[in-house]
Amino acid sequence: MFIRFWIAFYCVAILAADRILREQKSFLDTLGTNPGSIIEQFRPNLSDFEDAYRYIHQHPELSCKELQTATYIEGELEKIGLKTHNKVGGHGVVGILENGPGSIIMLRSELDALPIREQTGLPYASKESMEDIWGRAQPVMHACGHDMHMACLLAACKLLSNAKSSWSGTLIAIFQPNEEHTGGAQAMVDDGLYDLIPVPDVVFAQHSLAIKTGMVSIKAGPVLVSAETMSIRLFASVGFPANPQLTIDPVVVSARILVQLESLAARIAGDDYASVGVQEIHAGQPGEDFVAFVDIILDVKAYNPSVRQDLVVAIQDLVEFESKSAGIKIPPEITTKLRAPTTNNSKELVQTLLPAFTQFFGADMVLDRVPKHPCEDFSLLASSKGVPYVFWFLGRVDPVEWERSERMGNSLETVPIEHSPFNAPVVYLTLKTGTDALSLAALSFFQETELLGKQLAHLG
Repeated sequence: MFIRFWIAFYCVAILAADRILREQKSFLDTLGTNPGSIIEQFRPNLSDFEDAYRYIHQHPELSCKELQTATYIEGELEKIGLKTHNKVGGHGVVGILENGPGSIIMLRSELDALPIREQTGLPYASKESMEDIWGRAQPVMHACGHDMHMACLLAACKLLSNAKSSWSGTLIAIFQPNEEHTGGAQAMVDDGLYDLIPVPDVVFAQHSLAIKTGMVSIKAGPVLVSAETMSIRLFASVGFPANPQLTIDPVVVSARILVQLESLAARIAGDDYASVGVQEIHAGQPGEDFVAFVDIILDVKAYNPSVRQDLVVAIQDLVEFESKSAGIKIPPEITTKLRAPTTNNSKELVQTLLPAFTQFFGADMVLDRVPKHPCEDFSLLASSKGVPYVFWFLGRVDPVEWERSERMGNSLETVPIEHSPFNAPVVYLTLKTGTDALSLAALSFFQETELLGKQLAHLG
């Protein structure tokens, strides 16, 4: 009797252990599903988002003027099933998709377009014009890819909504205003963004780039420069309006300053990168006998913040020296404003994303190339809360054009760059790649947290 009891107990124990192991394997199989398989299974019909892209492209709006674009985006997010907030930091839109406990992932796009007259010849080319924030009438074009970024993020939201059974956590979609002038990211933070949403665990964004469509480019460390605006006003000496020859002309003084900026940047930067660009210069009014002052706006860029700060100080010293040396008694007025910090991709996050991108897109389609020294304020959405982030690049160039460009040494004559009036992506493949990249990044981190949590709960 005793022996039969232990034999029965032993058999029941084996069966129970086998059931537990099978259930745990089922958990791991479900949660460990390759994110690529989820994307292939739940990718929405992209023709709807091609239509969205063309609509957005045809109806661009300038920075700080993105009202209709924001209204359209909010409507599309609500159709997908996201809760929304609008008018955040201007015309910013926020979408939230809650799907149980887990990681909080933020994906970000921009809303605004550029004061450029489109010359693509596309049937859906922009014919829009509008007043900018200074009251000047401007043609408007999505020449920087923000239309594609918006379409990709909308499609990624739809994909992740379709795939809710395969992940757990919270998705936050940010559509940021005023990226081109910079300031929109900080404006959203200052306007209480994080009173409306939880602080994310990671933040991701992407930008189109003049590389072959289907490619993505991702690397750790600095990928976008910091930028600071310097506004300078140089005054004339006190003289006689009817006798300009008796005054000291600030135009001449400004010319002395401007010709020294390039060598000054090289001297300060050393082996690092730094540049000074003249964004605007204005002197005098029609009908006046002499120029009372000159206004100069400079754009100072560097990867290393200390190099940028040293260069700003050096320019201030140069302006004050040249003004004083010319005999001008009124000191120059100089103000500075940080437009964007350095975008510095998290090494740890890239170590997770790079193999995921390589496995999904193929090793020959993943690069570590970054564009030459652009800037953008995206990182403030993350750094304001000490959150890690990654910003990668998305190919948009027709493969035939790309191959011809490579034969010509990647000539810009055959491949229009961002801010070109001829900039037009290959729509379907660029949209598909951007949608997949955003979804892949989100799923990689949603699943990582969910798998760990459910393993612990199951074992407990």
